[in-house]
Amino acid sequence: MFNKETDITYSGFVRNNKIVYPNLKICSWVNLDDLPKNEQTESAKQMGGLLKTLTYKEAWAEYWGRASKEDKEWFKNLPNFDASVFEEITGIKWEEEEEVTVKISKKSLEELKKNGIKIII
Repeated sequence: MFNKETDITYSGFVRNNKIVYPNLKICSWVNLDDLPKNEQTESAKQMGGLLKTLTYKEAWAEYWGRASKEDKEWFKNLPNFDASVFEEITGIKWEEEEEVTVKISKKSLEELKKNGIKIII
């Protein structure tokens, strides 16, 4: 596991541990207002957005954004966990999360979206 030898078998691991299966989406609907200007094609305007195909690492980023703190900790607590190998596989840089509160005006929020900044609430 994580490029290190282990005597743990898959069946033994599954039998003795809660398993977290990341629900990776291969595509994602993006509302027109959330699309960068250069992706707002005529068909996207007609449909109110578009369906984007996600790369493997984009799918992990989308999953990671909605994964619970407990699920994230599950990955960190895997035997032989190595943050650099995890990042190489998933594109997710392991960082201890700190919750912060940010206040922003609605006008500023809309301006960020118009400029293609992805907002996660």
